[in-house]
Amino acid sequence: MIIWGSKARQRTAGTGTFFCPECREDRPYARVKWSRYFTLYFIPLFPTETLSTHVRCTDCGGDFNDTVLDYSREQLLAAVTPWKCTGCGNTNPAPQNSCLGCGSGKAQPPELPA
Repeated sequence: MIIWGSKARQRTAGTGTFFCPECREDRPYARVKWSRYFTLYFIPLFPTETLSTHVRCTDCGGDFNDTVLDYSREQLLAAVTPWKCTGCGNTNPAPQNSCLGCGSGKAQPPELPA
């Protein structure tokens, strides 16, 4: 009897330093790559497909999309910093496009590259 199958495994594909949006400081990161491996008798032999890649902050453990490495510190801070409504003074979460207090729109949304 031959026992074969597949198993997902992660490996570190690279390391470096980046501005972590969670820690809000420069932190070391690991680029993590998840791949599906063909197994024979429960031994992973070779990768058959890449399932995902992401950046993991080694200090806080936060997982982020690879594109976080393309943004500058200012762009990331603008994207995660709460904003204050000019109409009523209410503080709103960063992803909210309209004020939760009065309903008026954001004065200037942060510009992130496409």
